[in-house]
Amino acid sequence: MRQAGSPSRQRPPYAGSSWPGGLKLVALEITKAREAEKMTQGDLANAIKTKQQTVSRIERGAQNVTIETLDRIAKALGRDLQVRFVHGA
Repeated sequence: MRQAGSPSRQRPPYAGSSWPGGLKLVALEITKAREAEKMTQGDLANAIKTKQQTVSRIERGAQNVTIETLDRIAKALGRDLQVRFVHGA
């Protein structure tokens, strides 16, 4: 019998706020781009066909987002989405 917290039950190191710079960095980039376009969270939500509350959670880094959602956000903000894999420290 496995105990709570065993490796198979732990979140991966990149999940949520434990991923250094992860969702928080993505959230900051989205917020900066939205503000640069002088859009409200509601404007962005309408453009990507979601709710303002969802955009708020994304910008706080409190919600995981799919690549498809990131691509919709990028397009709504007049930007291209780039995903890169880089060597770790």
